[in-house]
Amino acid sequence: TLEFEEVVEYTFLADFDHLRDMWKDILTCPWVSPTACLAINMYFKLCWAEEEVVCLNVEIRRVVTYLIDKDRYLQACEALYQDTNPMFAYQISRYHAIHS
Repeated sequence: TLEFEEVVEYTFLADFDHLRDMWKDILTCPWVSPTACLAINMYFKLCWAEEEVVCLNVEIRRVVTYLIDKDRYLQACEALYQDTNPMFAYQISRYHAIHS
């Protein structure tokens, strides 16, 4: 086994005989081919896309809830100020019409 002190003494990764031997073996592995790399990349992109769909479904619900809450809030504010401050209620209704 390698000790930490031994590892620190090496200045380049090329000094590790283990890595040099593994490099030759890696190049002969089937997953090193460009076709296999493309397939692996595509697989992980599909996995990520499925996760993204789940996250977006949650986010869509949040946005819809926000829009509904905002609509109800503006309607309530407009009704609240309709009798006491009709000019302000009108401004709220204009804002509501523009931003809804």
